[in-house]
Amino acid sequence: MDMNEATSKAIAAERSAAHLTIKELAKKANLNERTLIRLLQNERNINVIQLAQLAEVFGVYPHELIEAAERFIERAERGPVSLSVEPDSDDATARDYYAMAAKHGDIEAEQERERRVEETKRILADNPMELAAYTDPDKEKYIEYGNGDDPA
Repeated sequence: MDMNEATSKAIAAERSAAHLTIKELAKKANLNERTLIRLLQNERNINVIQLAQLAEVFGVYPHELIEAAERFIERAERGPVSLSVEPDSDDATARDYYAMAAKHGDIEAEQERERRVEETKRILADNPMELAAYTDPDKEKYIEYGNGDDPA
């Protein structure tokens, strides 16, 4: 994907977010409707003046459209992203999931991880037995005698 195609995608995304038809956007940006269509379909290179006119309609700075275009390029170069990694899956731990979330900017997941760490620390300080297996009736034996089979 080249910069012009990516810029076309960024403009199309802004147009969609602004709920503007092509006709409305062309009028507000003082562009010929056919010119705008050709820009959006990447049939024509966009120039700086057109970019500035469109940015003004969207209420953003022209460089913000360029930055959005750069993100489209990065995404295209990165390729597909697998979202199948979950904390409960066999091939990933919760730590892997939260590390991946933090790496990719998932702030909510990172905050949830931090909340769970703090909750675990609190439970450990208040009642370490609460962190042991809840479903094992012999957890007291495990702690006192090791594996629970042979009391010391």
